[in-house]
Amino acid sequence: MILTMNKFFGFENSSNERGSSKSFGFSMSFGRSKQPSEEAPKKMTLSEIKLKMELCLQDLQGKEIERLRYKIRGVRDVRELWMLRSDVHQAISKEQNQQAAATAINALLPCFALWMPKHQLVSI
Repeated sequence: MILTMNKFFGFENSSNERGSSKSFGFSMSFGRSKQPSEEAPKKMTLSEIKLKMELCLQDLQGKEIERLRYKIRGVRDVRELWMLRSDVHQAISKEQNQQAAATAINALLPCFALWMPKHQLVSI
């Protein structure tokens, strides 16, 4: 990794030995490395959130559901998807029940975690 960092910053032609105190590269670690569980959560892309939202509707059929899928696919902004959650909730409630709808909507909250303010990410 140190050699890669040296190369990246243009120090690959340095005559200094790795770990030398005169090296301009990164020869010392600046703290412990993070464990996978400590890494910052990844911000989901618009496409990933759309897919998750469509997966909530995967067991449902009908013209209303197809219209909702079409709406989800046409969204150009995460905020628009955020607003469509109520439509998804309503569709699932009609076809299944209130509890299934709430579970599906609550499962979508992590998708919006880094897009929306924390005070809006409230479970149903």
